[in-house]
Amino acid sequence: MDGNRHWNEELQAALELLAQGRPEDSTAKLRTLLRSCENSPLHRGMVLEAMARALFAQRQGGEALAALEESLALLGTAAGPSSPLTLGVMQNLAHLRLELGDMEGSAALGQEAVKACKAAFGERSPRVASALLHLSAAYYRKKDWHTAEELLLQAKGIWEELARASGVPDQQLGTCLNNLGRLYEERGLTDQGIALHRQAVALRQSILGDHEDTAFSLGNLGVALASAGQWDEAVSTLEAAVACYARLGKGSGPEAESYRKNLDLCRRALPGQTAPEQVGAGQIGAGQIVPEQVGTGQIGAGQTGEPVGLAEPDDRAALLAEIIERELVMFLATPNEGGPASCQQRPDSFRLMRRMAHEPLSRATLASYLEDLRHAEAVGRNVMIEKYARMDNRLPPLKDSPLLDAIADAEAAFMREASARYPHVIVSDGSAAFKNYLRCELETLSPATLELYAQDLERARREGRNTAMERYSCLARLLGKGSLEDFEKASQATSR
Repeated sequence: MDGNRHWNEELQAALELLAQGRPEDSTAKLRTLLRSCENSPLHRGMVLEAMARALFAQRQGGEALAALEESLALLGTAAGPSSPLTLGVMQNLAHLRLELGDMEGSAALGQEAVKACKAAFGERSPRVASALLHLSAAYYRKKDWHTAEELLLQAKGIWEELARASGVPDQQLGTCLNNLGRLYEERGLTDQGIALHRQAVALRQSILGDHEDTAFSLGNLGVALASAGQWDEAVSTLEAAVACYARLGKGSGPEAESYRKNLDLCRRALPGQTAPEQVGAGQIGAGQIVPEQVGTGQIGAGQTGEPVGLAEPDDRAALLAEIIERELVMFLATPNEGGPASCQQRPDSFRLMRRMAHEPLSRATLASYLEDLRHAEAVGRNVMIEKYARMDNRLPPLKDSPLLDAIADAEAAFMREASARYPHVIVSDGSAAFKNYLRCELETLSPATLELYAQDLERARREGRNTAMERYSCLARLLGKGSLEDFEKASQATSR
């Protein structure tokens, strides 16, 4: 899909200005862009969300609140109330209300977000854990330690289950551990707080290496150690935090400066030095508040990015739901010449077709693919744009692997066999268009996902299964047509 490229480029340019610390210039560009999308609720909602962030950065909280409320209403209609895009804006709005002092309003909206995530993705979904994490911030701010702890422990339990199932911990677990650590410090349980901060540091070092989140957790651990009078380790830990910020080019930022001041105080507390002043408190991060769309940003100071852990393999329905919603967000953000394409106006049809497409894949392949999508979002990629650009030869090949042709050839063979048996439901195009579409999509996958996909096809071949028939059997079921045989008979009758 090629079109409306200018609109997308302008939105990205505005977001880049915001990232550069130029919110006034970003707002001006966004206001101009807003006038060009009066007739597109989806695009208008996306621009308003970005504008809310720019306005908040200029301390125009009231205007930011109005923009975000309108964005939520528009996206709820255009993308659906359970879309990750809509739920992301809902959580941003809850966070903004918290920043503006409306703790009750923030908590109410946060509870709504948790409920919506549970309904859309299942009780043990990582999205539910993220919503619980954000909701806990409102209760932390209210000093309702008991409720905040309950919410954080629920989120922690979900992420730990996912980590045990997949072997890959979620980045947001680090924020959860950090916030629990601060919560226990607030309650005077310093040793428990230190233990949790150590876990957060270890997790973030293993997943992220040198990263702002790693430096943040090191800083909080250092402050907690200082509060316990463990000056030697506090000094070495705060030194590590400040050095990490410096390596990242963030040595003059507010967090680094705060930890640097605490480091100076801790050094003065070492034997033979002057007694220090009170060491400052650590910091609590609500997690990055990001709607899932092209050009993500945040309202407030979050400390973590999009999750990268694998989904729980035993919950296939929740796994598929999250994959499809992430795909839908990217699909809706894909520019099309002349404005949104007709297919972009029918998100339910997109969900149906993608559910059908994923039907034959194993849980392992789906989990790996979900990790691909999460990673793509974290680094600002839109795999739908990449796929369509490759189909139009607007991009060079994204990867070179013998598995690309092997998978495409195997799926094309299954398609030919299925079409010969069910010609009125499965219409063959001679494989050319199907193979081109599939191969371009395959190029967006990681090597691990490609390998798992190829294994799925080999397993299907050995077991005498046909993946195309499985997909169309799924379609028949979703459409209420009964079996694939029933679907074929009905289609044959209507074609006479």
